[in-house]
Amino acid sequence: MGAELVSTLGIYNVIRRAMGCMDSKLLLHGEITGYIFYNMLKADGSYTDVELAEYTLIGILHDIGLLKTGYKGDVVTCETTNVWAHSIYGYLFLKYLSPVDDMAEIVLYHHLPYHLHQHIKSRRLKETEFLALADKMDVFMRMEGHGMEKDYFVKQSNIQFSARAMELFQLAQSKFNFMEKMKTDAYQQELASLFDRINLNEKKKKGFLEMLVYAIDFRSQQTVIHTMATKNFALSIGRLLRVSTTDLQILYYGTLLHDIGKIVIPLSILEAPRRLTDEEMRVMKAHVVISDKILRGVLDDRIVDVAAKHHEKLDGTGYPAGIGAEDLSQLERTAAVADILSALYGKRSYKDSFPAEKIKGILTSDAENGKICSQIVQVVIGNFDAIIRDYEKERDVTMERYMEINEQYENIYEKFKSFDM
Repeated sequence: MGAELVSTLGIYNVIRRAMGCMDSKLLLHGEITGYIFYNMLKADGSYTDVELAEYTLIGILHDIGLLKTGYKGDVVTCETTNVWAHSIYGYLFLKYLSPVDDMAEIVLYHHLPYHLHQHIKSRRLKETEFLALADKMDVFMRMEGHGMEKDYFVKQSNIQFSARAMELFQLAQSKFNFMEKMKTDAYQQELASLFDRINLNEKKKKGFLEMLVYAIDFRSQQTVIHTMATKNFALSIGRLLRVSTTDLQILYYGTLLHDIGKIVIPLSILEAPRRLTDEEMRVMKAHVVISDKILRGVLDDRIVDVAAKHHEKLDGTGYPAGIGAEDLSQLERTAAVADILSALYGKRSYKDSFPAEKIKGILTSDAENGKICSQIVQVVIGNFDAIIRDYEKERDVTMERYMEINEQYENIYEKFKSFDM
């Protein structure tokens, strides 16, 4: 069912659009690096199309860890100073929060000089060599201020980079002339064609989109927890309403991505330790429009509508469009109630979780005032304890992942310090 709603190409485009909204420079560097990496792997000739696509995504996301390290938009500086921090965070992100966890080590080691590879153990050393060269090639060929000498790669053969990687780069260029395509949008078309001709299984499709949502955690952990709660609550309500399997899939994708637009909202607003001012609320409300722009045209419209209408009200007082009951489907109404339940139950920077009776009272009041669906509210109240219990199981797993990431970061960083000596 999910394959009818969400294509692999659609997922790729959502990731590109979201990253472009986060930081267009970071997207461009990742995209070019991923494209060079893809051509080298293609020239190697030992990878399936699915493997090529997954490695290419890793190439595109190889610097995602920068979002956790105080990155201010200067890719070149981050690529040449304090490289361990973003490499480690990127690795942990892919290992614990993505469906390509078994490939994540190539990000961990992509800044480690080749002559030090003898001190590490990894099943992905060949791919690490290729990604390391692709990464630095983009800095050398395209970015200003790199400061590298013209014969940098010759001098650094089998020191910073492997001779094997350099030979493969040259072979790829001779076979595919890919550097010419990088001068136009032809390389983007070629990458899109790669993702268009494969079909990832449903588990991996969901995994890549959940990975994208988790990327927001590099800015706001509360936003991620709220998203996961909204998704969980919506699915529980949908099952209780006995909606179809297809409708559950629509609810899943729509609520998972309903706040993806917050990826560009300033952290000072997302994490404000107080209620927002009118101007801050105006900025915050823009996240719905941004979510729509990221998703519209690449995912099924029913999914996008669930995401884009979760702040609309039955009486027309919601946003962004101010539409009413006649324009809100059962699934869209379910997402709206799930979003409110998540906001009330979750802790925020300015409030603790509300007790159950207060939550039920607020939901009932909103239903009686014609703002949200009374039928759905009754389902929530009648099954409140079970709905909350199911969500808390998922929340505990998520929090364990976060704690594991923080612990692993400290341990790995201590080991990497020895490479600076």
